[in-house]
Amino acid sequence: MSILSKTKKAIKNPSRLLYLLPKNEFSGSIENRSESDNGYYLSAVSRALKNYSKFSNFKRHPFYRLILEHTTEEQGEKYLKIIQEKNPQLLDDPTLSGLRKNDDIGNPIKHSYPGVGEISPTTLRYIKVSSDLRDLFGDNLGDHVVEIGCGYGGQMLILDQLFEIPRYTMFDVPLVCQLISKFIESFAINGSYHVTTLNKYQPSKVDLVISNYAFSELPKHLQLIYVQKVLSGASKGYLTMNSGKGGSLDATFEKITLEELREVLPAFEVIDEAPLTAPFNYVIVWGHKPQ
Repeated sequence: MSILSKTKKAIKNPSRLLYLLPKNEFSGSIENRSESDNGYYLSAVSRALKNYSKFSNFKRHPFYRLILEHTTEEQGEKYLKIIQEKNPQLLDDPTLSGLRKNDDIGNPIKHSYPGVGEISPTTLRYIKVSSDLRDLFGDNLGDHVVEIGCGYGGQMLILDQLFEIPRYTMFDVPLVCQLISKFIESFAINGSYHVTTLNKYQPSKVDLVISNYAFSELPKHLQLIYVQKVLSGASKGYLTMNSGKGGSLDATFEKITLEELREVLPAFEVIDEAPLTAPFNYVIVWGHKPQ
């Protein structure tokens, strides 16, 4: 039954309005959910997996954009300015043409930026993170890169265009892992990738671990397992954090503090998030070149 038919029936019988509401979907028990696991996000992911029409527009879904694809036009301008100042070669063709592929699937909201043209601000954010990684670690990120919390795999797709990464492992919950595979399989990539969950992962040598907020949004007991299985053995790290310093996310449920992280992670440096997107955000890096 189409949404139009359902809407017409609901108008005649208001009790049927309940059938128009999305069914909340969660990754598991409440104590194992991240801040993003709000019921609506995974319902949008599930919808995108059902058929290609929905997948072709998943980046526009309002529940999906609550968690991802919500980078503003103004934030995109700030990311672009940093890229132009530090690694302007990333914006030259044919490099930029390859990076634009991230916008080919999912119908994201795009804006026109001077000298760049139409591009999604989320893609500009991924390019800016890639610029940071080049400045911090050079052109060789290692043979095995791990990302914790990967959305649809956009950061991996961008990095695959800019670095030689033989093996890229992405951690997320099962439904999101399916979306990542569906997205990445829409392209031909240079390296290889693997999607997994924390429980399925068998620890192995990690050259670089990255996370764009996701690690910091997990409950403390899951963070500690990630530390044990992944982070503590990684030669290099780049974690953008929105908890650990007493911000609003820390009050939702217990998370590991910055001081506690110093006790369990390799010796790291705290640098400013640029641009700062929330008052208590920061970036943890280790194994990097002296700046």
